[in-house]
Amino acid sequence: MMSGQPKNKLYLVNGRVYLHLMDNAEDFGYTLYDKETMRLIHYGQVDISAVRKQPAQGIFDAARCAVFEDYGINAVTVETVPMDMFQKLLNAQLDPPLDEYPMPDRNCTMADVACTGYLKDGLLPVSDDIAKDLSRRGFAIYEVDDHGDVKGPVDVNSSHHSLFAVSKAGWQNSHAFQEAVADRMNHQKERELAFRCQTQDCYAIYQLNHHDPDLRFIRYEPLENLQQQGQRPQRDNYELVYTAQLPEGTGLNALWTKFNTDHPADYRHPSMSVSDVIAVKRNGVVTCYYVDQFSFAVLDDFLAQRPRQTNLNKPSIKEQLAAKPVPGDQPAAKTKNREVR
Repeated sequence: MMSGQPKNKLYLVNGRVYLHLMDNAEDFGYTLYDKETMRLIHYGQVDISAVRKQPAQGIFDAARCAVFEDYGINAVTVETVPMDMFQKLLNAQLDPPLDEYPMPDRNCTMADVACTGYLKDGLLPVSDDIAKDLSRRGFAIYEVDDHGDVKGPVDVNSSHHSLFAVSKAGWQNSHAFQEAVADRMNHQKERELAFRCQTQDCYAIYQLNHHDPDLRFIRYEPLENLQQQGQRPQRDNYELVYTAQLPEGTGLNALWTKFNTDHPADYRHPSMSVSDVIAVKRNGVVTCYYVDQFSFAVLDDFLAQRPRQTNLNKPSIKEQLAAKPVPGDQPAAKTKNREVR
């Protein structure tokens, strides 16, 4: 791009969707936002070589057309929008929720629990109505008086108090808790967008899809073995299993230890192992790491990959690796001092 030319532009398409284009020199990044809610709805990259091949068009016009084709937009009207609006769109994305501990009462957060001292008692607060519902479902209900003292179990229907509690251990073993955690897997795109939009340091853990039998041929495989077979970690083969804020000073080895020996209560997936991918957002920059045998290998394009198009002639992973011995379905040995490379 010539000096002095803008590196990004914002458009309103069909009066309904904002399109932001950013010239990254190597490619064109794009994001789409719903005009009404101002929420991010899609993002991706346009191959710069395809854009540069259209000299008759301006570079942004060519990139815009490439996005329309890539995302299947029938653009009837396209208006250029002042870049001031882009800052408003960014502000609207600030810190959407990452994976949150599913509370029995949605009006009470884990922050509320910590502030009121329930954590030390292994209890979670619930309102009167929620307590009655949980009691009907077999939960033991505890009464909390105005001084924060706990008594029980009690008959919630005979109590004159308005604040109650349930056992944290009992809640975590309940079907309702497990259902809430499992439902996250039905929201892959939204959760990944929430991770990408965070302004605070955070991380995301990806694991190979356990419902795809073909992927057992690459599960627990060292990166070198994949590369020897002409393979690389493909985002489409992975599921986003967990997202969370990254505590200050927490490194990859700390995450390795946590997800092997001290799982979060709402993490219901296999322990971290070889072939998992950790995406870390630190100081606004996302870096992806392949969990290898004895180290963490940086993946340059894991979250930048375009979704694969269905190709009936493409051999399956099983067929591609047919000549390769099938590894046992056990993780590789775990080590404490893993390096980043």
